[in-house]
Amino acid sequence: FFRTGWPSAVRSLWKETLVCWALMGLAAVVAFLLVRSDPSWFYSIIPAELAGGRDPSASAESLRGTLYDSPDHFLSTFAAYLFTHNSQVAILSFALGFAFAVPTVLLMLYNGLMLGAFFAVFNAKGLGLNLAGWLMIHGTTELFAIAIAGGAGLRIGGAIAFPGRLSRMAAAVKAGRSAATAMIGVVIMLAVAGLLEGIGRQTITDDLTRFIIGWSMLTLWVLYLYVLGRGGSRTE
Repeated sequence: FFRTGWPSAVRSLWKETLVCWALMGLAAVVAFLLVRSDPSWFYSIIPAELAGGRDPSASAESLRGTLYDSPDHFLSTFAAYLFTHNSQVAILSFALGFAFAVPTVLLMLYNGLMLGAFFAVFNAKGLGLNLAGWLMIHGTTELFAIAIAGGAGLRIGGAIAFPGRLSRMAAAVKAGRSAATAMIGVVIMLAVAGLLEGIGRQTITDDLTRFIIGWSMLTLWVLYLYVLGRGGSRTE
């Protein structure tokens, strides 16, 4: 599984994964521009309970505090919460793909909208790069996992919408083989992301170190999933 199965399954979903990256990126840009031009858009995108005070009315000092100050006794609880939340998003993106992938696309768009809205708030207070580092340490792994999960959902949804000469059920089963294998790996990636966010991101407060860890993790995932494991049988 780790040597060839998982990397092969992920490589077979590269087109769908790329579409999910594009959807999240486009939505992030749209949300950033909307909130920057009119901060009231933030409240239409982010629920108040999720914002936790990180909204356009917050001062630069309080926003900075959310990036660098975190009580140690909250680390394990926060890591568990993050793993649960992100696992739900990823699994829903995959599981709801059967509905012609429409819910999957909406989840990808909403993830991007949230990211862009938060970035607009912090960037307006001169904390854009600081937020990027805060997110980077775990976000490269987390967003990569969600994009793969979304790609798996798109694969199943596309097979059901366009089954070709197969029945819709047969097409879904065939597409689900590689998608299910990729999803097992997604859970592993989300566990790593949860540890990075709940522990690493809260204890490492140097921006440069955060960027180095984030980019290093992204590089490792790309090398492992798209370079290593070649030569194994492709999962269809």
